[in-house]
Amino acid sequence: MNPASVLDPEGAHFAALERVADFAGARVLEVGCGDGRMTVPVAQRAATVLAFDPDEDAVEAARQALPSELAGRVSFAAAAATAIEIPRSAFDIVLFSWSL
Repeated sequence: MNPASVLDPEGAHFAALERVADFAGARVLEVGCGDGRMTVPVAQRAATVLAFDPDEDAVEAARQALPSELAGRVSFAAAAATAIEIPRSAFDIVLFSWSL
């Protein structure tokens, strides 16, 4: 089950993000992905998503919740932001939702 369907069944959170960013075909870096509640709707539109979080259990939950048809677009990492090496211009959008 997608975690967003429990926390935000109407999809209002992602709809708010879509009002400020166009995810269609974008290369997205999702900082602090947690259990993946935003990863699925982002990945449904984006070309690729690298989603990471320091909470290994949450990242594993995100992996398990990811629909198989999105598996080729999404990579997960259990790591802190300081441990992720990101080449310049590797992403079009950086998503930092609910991480503060």
